[in-house]
Amino acid sequence: MSNPNKAKGTRWEVAVRNYLRASGFEDVFRLAQTGVDDEGDLHGHDIKDWAIECRDRKSISLAENVEDAKSRAKAKGCKYGIAFIKRRTKSVEDAYVLMDAETWVRILKELSEK
Repeated sequence: MSNPNKAKGTRWEVAVRNYLRASGFEDVFRLAQTGVDDEGDLHGHDIKDWAIECRDRKSISLAENVEDAKSRAKAKGCKYGIAFIKRRTKSVEDAYVLMDAETWVRILKELSEK
């Protein structure tokens, strides 16, 4: 891969995918970018309600990442959009998972109804 930033992003997507698989979500896979209607970086039956954006960037823009995750969820037609943010020098399990408060409240409501 000639673009070092793209290669870094791909490595992070693969690391997150592998972490989710090792955590029991065995059908998670990466999907090629689809332009304007991008549905997120990771897909699978086990995570069908989630649009997941994987971000490995030097500086973290909370607002941009939340808006991207929401946009991916809308494009995918699913319930939740989150951004999986890499922390420098940390492993995947120490990553940040970012969402807006509205998404978090919907998750809490669903969990409390079970």
